[in-house]
Amino acid sequence: MKKKCTLEDALDYQNEDVIFRFVKVYNVSEEQSILLFEETKKWLWLCYKAVYSEIKTPLFIDDSILIIDEMWHNFIFFTKDYERYCLDKFGFFIHHLPTTKKESEEWRQDIEKNIKSYLNSVENQYSIIFDLLGKETLLLWYKDFAEKYSSEKIKELIR
Repeated sequence: MKKKCTLEDALDYQNEDVIFRFVKVYNVSEEQSILLFEETKKWLWLCYKAVYSEIKTPLFIDDSILIIDEMWHNFIFFTKDYERYCLDKFGFFIHHLPTTKKESEEWRQDIEKNIKSYLNSVENQYSIIFDLLGKETLLLWYKDFAEKYSSEKIKELIR
């Protein structure tokens, strides 16, 4: 069942256990963990919008926003809470769909063609985020998070 969900509705959810676990596992401050959870709920709202076909291109998590993916994984560990959040807010469960081995191999087979497609996808995603979430979110995700939470830095944070 599809449900109408505003961004404010999606953000109107707190879970101290999700925050606590992220602080414990990733060695970040509670304040930073709360921010990352807010940004992850924004990402989930974008996924919801994509299901409604309001977003015409597929969304993807790249290296710049891996920390959002890490928080999403953290939220999913609380399976009942995550399921309830999705059903209450969006009316359906948002599955996490990582890149498969087959998709990765297909991408490598024609890198030149796929790089052009990738760059186009990045441009489209930036535009979607700018239009739906604003310039501040775009810069936070693709500038600040890219610098502060690179894949190498994320590995260093894990306790």
